[in-house]
Amino acid sequence: MRVPLRMPRVLALAAVCASAAVVRHAEGRGEGAPVVDLSVASIEVSQGLQTSTNSLAFVARNATSVRVKVSLNGSPAPVSGVDAVLRVYADGIEIPSSPVYSTNGPIVAPVSPNSASIDHTLNFLCAPPQSAAVTFTVTVNPFRTVAETNHANNTASFGPRAFLCRKFVDLAYVPINYPLAGGLPSAALIEPGMGDRFLRGIFKTGDWNYHRSPLPPLLWTPNVNSSVTALLNTLNDIRQNQIPAAGYARPDFVYGWLPGNPFSGNGAAISVGGSVAFGNTELSRFQRTFAHEIGHLWGLNHHNSTIGVTAFDVQHLLREPLGLAQVMPATRRDVMVAGLTTPDAWVWANTYNTAIADPRAQCVDGLGGDGGEGDGRAEPPSDAIDVLRIAGTHDHLAREVRLFPAALHERVAPTRDDPRGNVAVEGYGADGALLAAVRVDTRTCIESCAQEGHFHDETVLLANLPKEVDGAEIVRVVVREVGLGASGRVLAEAQRSPTQPEIASFAVAPAEIGPIGFDPAVDALAGMLRAEWSVTDADGDPLVVDLLYSPDGGAAWFPVAVGLAESAFEFDSAHLPASRGRNGLFRIDVRDGLGETSFVQSASSFVGANSPPDVHIIGPNNPTAFRQGATVFLHGSAWDIDEELLPEEALVWSSSIDGTLGTGRQLPVRDLAVGLHRITLRATDGEGLAAERSIEITVTQREFHTGDLNGDGIVAAQDVAALLSAWGRNGLEDLTLDGTVDSWDLVQLLSRWE
Repeated sequence: MRVPLRMPRVLALAAVCASAAVVRHAEGRGEGAPVVDLSVASIEVSQGLQTSTNSLAFVARNATSVRVKVSLNGSPAPVSGVDAVLRVYADGIEIPSSPVYSTNGPIVAPVSPNSASIDHTLNFLCAPPQSAAVTFTVTVNPFRTVAETNHANNTASFGPRAFLCRKFVDLAYVPINYPLAGGLPSAALIEPGMGDRFLRGIFKTGDWNYHRSPLPPLLWTPNVNSSVTALLNTLNDIRQNQIPAAGYARPDFVYGWLPGNPFSGNGAAISVGGSVAFGNTELSRFQRTFAHEIGHLWGLNHHNSTIGVTAFDVQHLLREPLGLAQVMPATRRDVMVAGLTTPDAWVWANTYNTAIADPRAQCVDGLGGDGGEGDGRAEPPSDAIDVLRIAGTHDHLAREVRLFPAALHERVAPTRDDPRGNVAVEGYGADGALLAAVRVDTRTCIESCAQEGHFHDETVLLANLPKEVDGAEIVRVVVREVGLGASGRVLAEAQRSPTQPEIASFAVAPAEIGPIGFDPAVDALAGMLRAEWSVTDADGDPLVVDLLYSPDGGAAWFPVAVGLAESAFEFDSAHLPASRGRNGLFRIDVRDGLGETSFVQSASSFVGANSPPDVHIIGPNNPTAFRQGATVFLHGSAWDIDEELLPEEALVWSSSIDGTLGTGRQLPVRDLAVGLHRITLRATDGEGLAAERSIEITVTQREFHTGDLNGDGIVAAQDVAALLSAWGRNGLEDLTLDGTVDSWDLVQLLSRWE
């Protein structure tokens, strides 16, 4: 750690240097140097997309690019050695990570700059805080390294503009174990920092709490092309019921990942404005498909728009794995155009604005106070009650609905009535009285996401009805056609059975029992396990079975497998959390239409220990080169199966050269030393368990600051006086970029004297 020099010594050094009266003339001012007049032609501020008038909204604590075009004011030829400095102010106060030096300067400034060429502009990276008034001030040629005829027009500003508070959006992903395509998807493709790169590039929130589901991977054995509605309903049950039942916050969204691309539609969402979707891991598609399906969940439909303006992948997230360029040409099509690959797509203004405006991204009291703070948990809706989840497949050609067995879900908002709905779901009491009715639209995701103009024959029907109204429970459900020209035709009907399913036997044991046998009263369950049961129904109704596990005596329940029609299931106990002592319980729930759930428990314990957190580096890419003084935006995530989203202080960044850099999910750093750095993100949970990830970046040498603080072309006593007047603050006088003007900055300034 550097120790500041004492002030008497500092002043003595300054006096000696001042008395010497030796100055260094700025480069480029020699005899015969060309004389030009530089000024700022335009300032474009973007978080992924921006219009020509800078009209799109900004979200606080997001990586933000500032691209500056330089005007040569009549010069007939390009000018070399051009650079600039950016200063960022929030509510009139310079932010701690300002001033900002360019990521690519000095450049050869062209006569006619074109945003489609990355080095036709001077580019800056910053992350402004939440504020109603953020101003960006750019000074071109700040240290007068290029000879000019006029310096009065070198500075221009953009703003003030609001940087909005938006909360963390909780998005849990589910690996789908699909044997027909080889099993599980590649973990490396779906984890944070890879699967979510396109999503983060175009949909701006306080941050994405993108993490694995706390539940085991979902086993899916039917052909996905003929069971898409059932898969979406299962993912909805995972989000709406199973994750909360396991003791976790209900996420805003759930997304399932298939291995490869076995689904003819690339991916599917449960509905426009819904909460669950799934997609593929085909290398050329998976990142864009993910963002596309989440776009449906934000409320977006298919269309045919191009993005219309040159756009910028601010963190260059799409460099991996396809090596895509950072500049997005205006001819790219919007992510919501059906059937695109990742290289074909980016984001259009209307799509970009949707996430920012969505109520699920809005800050609420107690959350999002700094533009994205909070615990990353989706808040339960204010009207949440116990509901009867009604779901099924709407066959539009046959004009019928096939209902899945209903399920009771706790603390869920009832489905709101949609006046445009084409289907009504009605719930009746035992006396035949209508207790609840809601219209839903099953057509919102009828068009295939793989091909414009191709429509699915079947879509999902989903409605949450109150479990009871004024003490009366729903025992009969009717689904009928409604809307313009509809006859009220009944599409499906379900009645609660007079008898409940019966469970004759249920046991969980090792899949293979050794020669000494297995005693559940003594032996711990570990490795591959097999659950077996025998269930019957006096009414002959088809039955489905959910197998669940509790590590804590029944306080929380994790689904092991759901929707089973078989009488046995094998699974790996490594996918489940360790039991707390001998408090591990297994349970089966058996459902028959609207019938009540029956269950039985089997007790034992697992061998195991708590797990360290999941840690991922979102950016920068590995490896990447940066110029000295440029902002490096460190971005990571950490999620723990016991504590969920870890607090900012639990994430610590360090460099193999510079040591500890700071804490938090997002950390802009400007003062990395020249050389090859191994950047490590280490996250530690409340139990002291830690995990880490590392990348390598290179910082290359450049002179980003000449020390000419007053811009008169020489380094002299006046510059020392300017530095001393800024002592203890940040600003242009902070030559070491450590955030504070101190004795080390004076040493740097004096070293520029000759």
